[in-house]
Amino acid sequence: MAQTIMIDPVTRIEGHLAVEVEVEGGVVVNAKSMGMLFRGLELIMRGRDPRDAVQLMQRICGV
Repeated sequence: MAQTIMIDPVTRIEGHLAVEVEVEGGVVVNAKSMGMLFRGLELIMRGRDPRDAVQLMQRICGV
């Protein structure tokens, strides 16, 4: 029998985020995350190296 773990809200981020994980026998069998706020910052990262995110987002976001 799977156990469902829900973390809502996830803290220390801007906006609202929830994570739901199903665990069966100590193994994650299903997981999903739900973001309820779109700010558009992700669009700036399109086509860029993922390592650029650290430098760009910390200066734009202000969190």
